[in-house]
Amino acid sequence: MFRRFKTKILLHILLIVLAIGAVVYGIYTPGYGGMAVVGVAAAIAAVVSLFYLVEKTNAEITSFLLNIKYDDYTATYSTMDPDQSFKQLYGAFNVITDKFRNIRQEKEAQFQYLQAIVEHVDTGLICFDEKGRTLLMNRALQRLLHKSYFPDLASIERFNPGLFAAMENLLPGERQLVKLVVNSQMLQLAVRTTILKLKNGEYHLYSLQNISAELEEQEVLSWQKLIRILTHEIMNSVTPVASLAATASDMVGKFSTFDVEAADDIRTAVRAIQKRSEGLLHFTETYRQLTRIPQPKFQEVQPAALLDGVLTLFKPALAEKNIRVERHFPSYPVLIQADPDLLEQVLINLLKNAVEAVGLAGRPRISVSLIKDPEGAVILQIADNGPGIPADLQEQIFIPFFTTKNQGTGIGLSLCRQIVQLHKGSLSVVSKPGEGAAFLIRL
Repeated sequence: MFRRFKTKILLHILLIVLAIGAVVYGIYTPGYGGMAVVGVAAAIAAVVSLFYLVEKTNAEITSFLLNIKYDDYTATYSTMDPDQSFKQLYGAFNVITDKFRNIRQEKEAQFQYLQAIVEHVDTGLICFDEKGRTLLMNRALQRLLHKSYFPDLASIERFNPGLFAAMENLLPGERQLVKLVVNSQMLQLAVRTTILKLKNGEYHLYSLQNISAELEEQEVLSWQKLIRILTHEIMNSVTPVASLAATASDMVGKFSTFDVEAADDIRTAVRAIQKRSEGLLHFTETYRQLTRIPQPKFQEVQPAALLDGVLTLFKPALAEKNIRVERHFPSYPVLIQADPDLLEQVLINLLKNAVEAVGLAGRPRISVSLIKDPEGAVILQIADNGPGIPADLQEQIFIPFFTTKNQGTGIGLSLCRQIVQLHKGSLSVVSKPGEGAAFLIRL
């Protein structure tokens, strides 16, 4: 193509040179004036033709390059031009345009593929440019924080200052844990960041993952292991003591040579040892329940029916203490997969705590709610208007043996959380001192 174009240029130049030669010859040779006129006309025609040829080529190349610059690959070039050189030029343009079009389609396909991956991962992702403007925020983060969009990094500070401080001070490769309450649920977020240095600048990609369930599960496993070891050692040590105390008590009764008063003292002491040892065995056996929770037998359950059943059980106690009960159930049926016996035990414990909590309230009230959130999770909530739970105790109440009651054993809420975790759910509390407490089971 370019060889033909070069040939045409040379022919035009040769024609111009010949025309100029004819003009010069006609001027300086008598009787050939007409040749000079013809030469001038031929030279003008050759110059115009050369200008048109170069201008057309430049215009076509400029148009092609501008299309490439602005990513416009829809243009096509006709190869029906009678000029063979332009026909080949247009053919080359079409080949290059098709190549760029294919490259663009591949890039778009890769972008769509990566976008689909980002949207479907369970980890929340958000990316900011150097000026703190949001470039990307996936659905997982929207669901996690119940926030549709953050326009920039500064908007996160308005949402939660603790989360903003962690993100602002976080270095690549580090991880920080952040606690925050979102939609009445306690979240423990693991926050990480990566800096991406691309051609257009530097980007900060943050990942936020809720690890509350994992931390709670590990905490429960640790407590179970500790309890298993302690109960084993205590039982091994106390059982022989109780047995020996019983044997000693029997032996003392058989001897008549002892002073009666001394024998009574010995018998009393031995019986005290026996009674305390048996009490300690019973105490230990009670805590052993924490490591003996049966695996759930899942079936289709209506949580509304479970809640109604538990309220029926407590109807006499509620009436006796003049406690008003508010029920908030959806009009449509809600079904879950659960073990009805285990889940009912959790609801009984929570409602029992609520009844005890409103004992000193002027107008005792308990609210029982069933909610299905936009994410599809089912939430069972039991709330009261009692004194509430101090913020520093809200997580401690789920620790085995911890209790704020004088007669409490400290295993009820821990047992409830373990049962809910076996259902792949979570149990949390939201409370403000003086405003009551709400326990939420999320399944």
